[in-house]
Amino acid sequence: MKRASSQPILIYCKESDYEEVMEKVQFQEMAGKDRGGGRGEDEDEFDDMADQVTCISLHKREPIKRGEGELSWDSDMWRQEQKTRATRLEKQLKARWALEDQIEDQLNRFHAHYNRATAPTRLKDVAQLLMPKGTPAYEMAALSWFGDWRPTAIVGLLRSMAHSSSSLSEPMGLEEALSQLIHEIGIEEAVLDEEMAEIQANCVLHLPFGPAGSVNNRAAGPALARVQSEFKKIHRVITKAQNLRFRALELAVKKVLCQTDAAEFLVAFVGIQDLIHQIAAQQKLRKGPVSVPLKALGCS
Repeated sequence: MKRASSQPILIYCKESDYEEVMEKVQFQEMAGKDRGGGRGEDEDEFDDMADQVTCISLHKREPIKRGEGELSWDSDMWRQEQKTRATRLEKQLKARWALEDQIEDQLNRFHAHYNRATAPTRLKDVAQLLMPKGTPAYEMAALSWFGDWRPTAIVGLLRSMAHSSSSLSEPMGLEEALSQLIHEIGIEEAVLDEEMAEIQANCVLHLPFGPAGSVNNRAAGPALARVQSEFKKIHRVITKAQNLRFRALELAVKKVLCQTDAAEFLVAFVGIQDLIHQIAAQQKLRKGPVSVPLKALGCS
């Protein structure tokens, strides 16, 4: 069978064939000498095979051992390829570092925003933290928990993104971590809710404008001082709430999500918050009372 012209000659000739042909050539040469140098068709065939073997030996290439150098042009190409790959990798590293810096900067801004409650405040500042003036009523009803997002609502947003088809990688792996995080944060939320409810009950009973205030608290000091004392208690609860908000956001970004998913989540978080604000601002322009279901306020 003849080989195709595009196939290498070494495929059709093995070392065993080489030895066999050489033996036949040597045998034919000896036979030719015995017959006085005459040539026949068999001799011509063996000569062709010998030529073929000679051709094979010219094309045969010894394998390059590991550690031996390549030709100079191969080395130049290899170095250029490695340089190109290193440059591309460096760009990817810089992009990753830039993304990490942006995520950290965004978290720092949230921390500064939520940390306002820890600064010394006046009575009107505490009221502003509870009911921000720039927050429409519908936005307060949808998101507000002591003046801002409920921490469990922040993590709940992350869960809804994990369930979507195009958001966040490995959604099944996030479910268990998110459930645990929501459970732990929900417990702390409930504790702060009870603490605030107790403060509100005490305000009604003991402040000077309360039912028993004018009789029981007359000797307890000036009325303004008693009001200030109660507002300080409220301020402490708000401070804890702000810290819990930021901790929920930080845990979601740094402990639950990978870097790319964390960036996507922060973009979605800010975008949804802004969208809710716009809708609430539009509703504020309409006339009529605001009706909000109790479930939206976080009540069960």
